[in-house]
Amino acid sequence: MSENLKKKKRYWLGPIEIDIKYLERVVGPEEHLEYVEEIKWWNYNIDQICSRLESGWDMPPLIAENGNGSFRLHDGNHRLGALQKLNREKYYLIIWDDHSYEDIINHLKNCGINMK
Repeated sequence: MSENLKKKKRYWLGPIEIDIKYLERVVGPEEHLEYVEEIKWWNYNIDQICSRLESGWDMPPLIAENGNGSFRLHDGNHRLGALQKLNREKYYLIIWDDHSYEDIINHLKNCGINMK
């Protein structure tokens, strides 16, 4: 992921706290996702992360691409799955966009999030 992010100019925002309902996973056991994992492996990873979170782990922010009307996670799909399993509503996100900061801000506004 690091090498691909360096290939062209990117615009970054964050970390900001965001409601996780606005995030789209690209990894998981669901057949429609871009990267499908076997359910047992997915659940094992999620359970491990849940245990760490419940023990007070200061988890790093998730990283998502702003594009096509969604924040698509490119780093943190398993961590998001753990947050969802633990019924957490918000977490920190770093967002990138290939075009402008304004595109990120506009998408956040469309989600009802106002940047001050």
